[in-house]
Amino acid sequence: MEPVIRAITVDEVFDSPVFVALCDEYREESLRNPDMLGALPDREGYERLVAAGLLHPLGVFVNDELVGICAVLITPVLHFGGKLIASTETLFVAEAHRSGGAGIKLLRAAEEVAVNAGAGGLYVTAPTGGRLEKLLPHVGYVETNRVFFRRVQ
Repeated sequence: MEPVIRAITVDEVFDSPVFVALCDEYREESLRNPDMLGALPDREGYERLVAAGLLHPLGVFVNDELVGICAVLITPVLHFGGKLIASTETLFVAEAHRSGGAGIKLLRAAEEVAVNAGAGGLYVTAPTGGRLEKLLPHVGYVETNRVFFRRVQ
């Protein structure tokens, strides 16, 4: 069946019967920072960001089952005159549903959110060495920055 991409509510995501399994798969594939282990998604934080108009959640559904999520964060960059940028706070499709083009459709929907918000582009974070990192250059994305982490506690 063809994947359906649409805007979703925080309740739809967190109350989905497959949400925990999606989080587990996402963490297994994407987590590169061991300090983040054990950290659960912050439902109230997501609700606050959505209510403030800063976060725009999208869902991928196959046969009415949630199989992927994307949260597009729209923020001004004050150092550059307040220009709006969009970035993916989360972008994930369950591996079992990637071959049908769900990931590309989700990415294009995130781009549409960015356009509608007036952002000049979309930043996408991809795990080093992961499938998304390999895919992005083939669908028009260029590497602009690298993110490094150092534990400071």
